Amino acid sequence: MPENEAPGPTRQGRPEREEVPQRQEISENEIVGPGQSDDKHHEIPGPVEDPERDEGPEREEDLEPNGIKPKKRKRFVAPLLFLLVVLLLGGAFLIYNETVRKENLERSGWETALKLNSVGGYLAYMEAFPHGIHSKEAQEGLLLLKSEEASAWEQMKASGNTSELRGFITRHPESPYAPLIERRLDSLSWIGALQVNTPESYSEYLMQSERGELRGEYELVARERYSMLHQSSPVVDTEIENIRNTISGFYAALSGTNHDGAFQYLAPTVSRFFSSGAASRERIAGELLMARTRAQGATLSFTPGIEAVRYERNARERYVVNVPLTKSYVRDGVTERVPGYVVHMEMNPDFQISSIYETKPHPDAP
Repeated sequence: MPENEAPGPTRQGRPEREEVPQRQEISENEIVGPGQSDDKHHEIPGPVEDPERDEGPEREEDLEPNGIKPKKRKRFVAPLLFLLVVLLLGGAFLIYNETVRKENLERSGWETALKLNSVGGYLAYMEAFPHGIHSKEAQEGLLLLKSEEASAWEQMKASGNTSELRGFITRHPESPYAPLIERRLDSLSWIGALQVNTPESYSEYLMQSERGELRGEYELVARERYSMLHQSSPVVDTEIENIRNTISGFYAALSGTNHDGAFQYLAPTVSRFFSSGAASRERIAGELLMARTRAQGATLSFTPGIEAVRYERNARERYVVNVPLTKSYVRDGVTERVPGYVVHMEMNPDFQISSIYETKPHPDAP
């Protein structure tokens, strides 16, 4: 456009916009250095540093693939390393402590098993430490004890020594033979009470059962027998003396099958004579005489516990009497004693026997 010509109106009455000169490419040789001036060239300003901005990667190759500047990581490295070291040390300590604790527990368990030297002790160790270092030894000890128990049971199953039986249970409380030993011990204790056949013997059996020392399978019978032989009412000297005389005389005659001797101790009518029903004393004496003839001598003898006689006087002025009794008989030339009988009598005011029967120590007793 000519220099003197004023800019004319453009289309639509607007002045033409001044053209912005295109940015020229500047080569490295054309860059004016600091302190130089050139009318044709201007100094290219460099990037202005921001003092508040964190130092970070500015080069294009330091950027992430997506063009985003990476986050700072240096400040997190040291805490992470410290935490990692603490965790490793803590884990190592816990592992060491747990290992030592388990070893101590196992050692203590094995020492206890050796000290007890019982089936229960070895089983407890094997259950607590199924893969313990002494598992094989525990198994061997268990098998040895089982063998010893079986041998001991064979020796003691017919033994009458209650001390040995109690000792076995103490040594082997969890043995499979323990229930058999306990049953035999209970049976022997009951037999002992029957042999003594007194209120005191039955009372002792009952107390042992209550303390758990015995199984108590005969507890009910023991209570019944205790009540039979326990003197609950006052004793009159003249009465007890006459009762004892009748009992002694009658059983002396019965042992010798002396019908005349037994006759005088029987009431005119006996309502029950052992297992038979009512009968007169003449008939009873005759049956005794026949029995003596068939037996060709005495086969049974009777020993009443005279000092242990218990009685009471009922409303009909009759005497209800219980007396312990032992029978003896000969078998194959050997005399055998069967204790534990309790004879029940009823006597009239003249101290004659009007009823007599007995409680056996066991159903098969003669």
